[in-house]
Amino acid sequence: MKTNRKINLQDEIAAILLDNEKPMTNQQIAAKVNERKNYIKKDGSEVTSYQIHGRTKSYPKLFYRDGNKV
Repeated sequence: MKTNRKINLQDEIAAILLDNEKPMTNQQIAAKVNERKNYIKKDGSEVTSYQIHGRTKSYPKLFYRDGNKV
């Protein structure tokens, strides 16, 4: 049975980083989010590196930032 739970961006970023097992740039994360299609914006447009930067900066307890790497 498929659940209707919608994944949020910070959960998708965390999953990508765990899968990758090493820091990634905002651009790399954005590309992976768009490739995996687990998180879709309401307007259907692609996630940008600026959004990744903003979300990871908003959740310092979840993400460690070093320059543009998360």
